[in-house]
Amino acid sequence: MVILTCANAAKETHEGKAFKNFSFRRLIEDTIKRSEYFGYKMDVYDLGNLGIGELYSIEDESFVATGYYEKEVKSGYKTKSLFKPEIVKLSMAKHDELIVYLDGDAQLCGCIDEVDTDDYDIGVTLRDVEELDNDWHREHMDIVKYVNAGVIFFRPTPKAREFVENWACMTEQLGNDQMALNRLSCPDEYPKAWTVHILNGVRVKYFPGKVYNFYYFMEATALGAKIYHFKGSVRHFYPFDLKKRLFCLCIVPIINLVSKVRKKPVAR
Repeated sequence: MVILTCANAAKETHEGKAFKNFSFRRLIEDTIKRSEYFGYKMDVYDLGNLGIGELYSIEDESFVATGYYEKEVKSGYKTKSLFKPEIVKLSMAKHDELIVYLDGDAQLCGCIDEVDTDDYDIGVTLRDVEELDNDWHREHMDIVKYVNAGVIFFRPTPKAREFVENWACMTEQLGNDQMALNRLSCPDEYPKAWTVHILNGVRVKYFPGKVYNFYYFMEATALGAKIYHFKGSVRHFYPFDLKKRLFCLCIVPIINLVSKVRKKPVAR
């Protein structure tokens, strides 16, 4: 199994906000240590000033400076990873085994041997069903749909390689890797976790995001999560130390309970 990741050091901010305890390099080094412990190989690509991994040059000035491209497929929604399919193709050309792609802000924290099965070509991580029921998601449904592109599994099969080629073409056409991934990997209805659907001849397996792509620090306990994803607004949870674990375990449920009580309509 190969853990594949990449990052640009300039991407350590989110919407102009810096996180003093967050570092892509530090997070990736944590993943490297865990990969070595579990016996996994690592492929790391340096997208600019990361300081570790194989250099991969991106010429786009906006990306180099800010970590995202100027083009927006929808107002306010920044495109950050047009390069992703090409990075995956490079890794697949070097390795004839399962490749697990992680965004640079996604951290391997547990053994994932159980995902290395031969019943699928592409594995994707499902958004939790409750995530679909909010205004932001409904407004961006055509982009983000059911799958988060921060963690993806690629089997060493001809159909997987064909999928990546189609993903690369569609990413270029649409101007967004996540929108392209969702169009290629999502059935009409929300799929059940652990099921396999055949879409255009490709066996797509759906893994639970709460286990393999966990970014629900303010909604759910992280117990059982094997890959943390410190994306966007939850970036401040890195490093996920004892203090933050206790906060999520003890305080977050109280915050959510109070929020529900406040929203509950008063009987008249």
